[in-house]
Amino acid sequence: MNSISQAINGSQANLIANSYGLETHGQETHGPDTHGQDTRDVDGSSASDKVTLSNQASKVQTTGPDIPQEAVFLSPRAERAQKIEAMAKDFFSKGQFGIGDIPKLIQRLHQDGILSENQLNRLSQAGFEIPRGDGSQPSLLDFIASQREQLKESKPDSVMIAMLDDAESVLKQMDSLDTQGLNQKAARVSAQLSVFVQGDNGLTSRDKEMWQALKSTMQLAATSGSSQQASGQLQRYLALSKRIT
Repeated sequence: MNSISQAINGSQANLIANSYGLETHGQETHGPDTHGQDTRDVDGSSASDKVTLSNQASKVQTTGPDIPQEAVFLSPRAERAQKIEAMAKDFFSKGQFGIGDIPKLIQRLHQDGILSENQLNRLSQAGFEIPRGDGSQPSLLDFIASQREQLKESKPDSVMIAMLDDAESVLKQMDSLDTQGLNQKAARVSAQLSVFVQGDNGLTSRDKEMWQALKSTMQLAATSGSSQQASGQLQRYLALSKRIT
């Protein structure tokens, strides 16, 4: 398994540092300005495939717990909050969310009305990918912990540590999916991971799948919030992710 510290080259570190408001050796960095879209079938041959999410969501059948009938009618906002809380409990409370759970999460978010058809389409147009993996891969939280430990030993001042901290924070606060701050944090991490995953960084295919899974989960968290449409900053991060992908 390649050390993450060996996978970060100069240009990658500059792009990542720039989005966190930091400087790397006094150099300015700029994200790519090309706009490419490439949507392929989910059963393609690459390690991670871009998909049309509205189709993917209908393929995976999962059901969450029924929302109990209340004596008092719940407002749409309260009902949505209840569904988000139930989703977070089912998927993230045990800290074992992994690659194989991503299609199920998409289905659940769409089924519960947390992720609308328009939001699914926006993700698909931004090059959203579902990485392929198996049950032998670690959970995303375990993966974050292992990569952060490597960095602390070899590059304690790396800006990647802050990015991993933010990713962990998002995964642990998925019950707050409708808060603008969480959406923006997830979008920022997603943009940084786009830089990292798309770079020529010497990652093994297994490690690249894990990084892609983390990026995709951040994209879902960024797009699912009800407040995200009102956030210009969030839109800029999502646009950056689209240009890089």
